[in-house]
Amino acid sequence: MNELDKRKILAFEFKSEKEQVVFGLENGVVSAIFESIHKQHRKELQISLGGLNEADEHLDWLKRPLEIGEEFEFKVVRANPAQISDPSERRKSAPPTDEQLVQVYHDLKKELEEAGLI
Repeated sequence: MNELDKRKILAFEFKSEKEQVVFGLENGVVSAIFESIHKQHRKELQISLGGLNEADEHLDWLKRPLEIGEEFEFKVVRANPAQISDPSERRKSAPPTDEQLVQVYHDLKKELEEAGLI
């Protein structure tokens, strides 16, 4: 490996007809999540490309619905930091507030009631 390659980081490249995103971190965690949610009142397909950096920031490069028949390419690459796409969102990691926890409780309770499970 030459000196230039040593400065590159392992990253991922996502290409579709709609966009091209190169995402990765020198230090941190990155993830690509493909979700298929099929519940009684909810049917969704979506992709999330994100990560968590050293500063405890959650980064989102892409989060959107997927369409039936959509094609895309996903590749492992070595990239210079300048080649990494800017995240569309950054948010500091923080524990949920009491109000947020209560809201999650009520949302989940409602979902279970609507599904006839409680």
